[in-house]
Amino acid sequence: MIIGLTGGIASGKSTVSDIFKNLGIKVYDGDIIAKNIMAKEEVILELKKNFGKDIFDNEGRLNRKKFKEIVFNNKEKLEILNGIVHPKVIKEFYNIKKETNTKDIVLFDVPLLFETGIDKLCDRVIVVDIDENIQIERIIARDEITIELAKKIIEKQMDRKIKISKADYIIENNGTKEELYNKALDIYREIKKEES
Repeated sequence: MIIGLTGGIASGKSTVSDIFKNLGIKVYDGDIIAKNIMAKEEVILELKKNFGKDIFDNEGRLNRKKFKEIVFNNKEKLEILNGIVHPKVIKEFYNIKKETNTKDIVLFDVPLLFETGIDKLCDRVIVVDIDENIQIERIIARDEITIELAKKIIEKQMDRKIKISKADYIIENNGTKEELYNKALDIYREIKKEES
């Protein structure tokens, strides 16, 4: 069984992903897959061509903060980035699905699960939801960015209500880590019961 996991930025999706990993579920992280793709030489060349060489530091590392400011302040630039990275990420998840034993439970942790169509590869979908004001506070604290950029990033993501309408399971994460753990554990137990 393939479980899709998604949620807006700073919703606590990664924490839920870690909970499932610690419960023995194999997790495939879309962010890690995307980062590995962006580290490939041919992709770096495409990024330099489309966004300029100065998005990389002297050691050749991508300046993520600078890059975020470019793509989230310019719709066309964001579309270019998605056009470079998304098809490669989607292909990777298709390959993982092909190689996955149907008896296993695996988790596809993908921020843009619905936007990329990767949800169609999943048997069940979990959405981690969060109140927007709490979300903005968490983004600013975590990424050390301005409130304006935090709001722009949220605006560029799929509306919360649409995500919730597409979910099989919803985890509201407006409380403590302990509450989040218990909610994730309940869903894990339900999935295990369904599997057996």
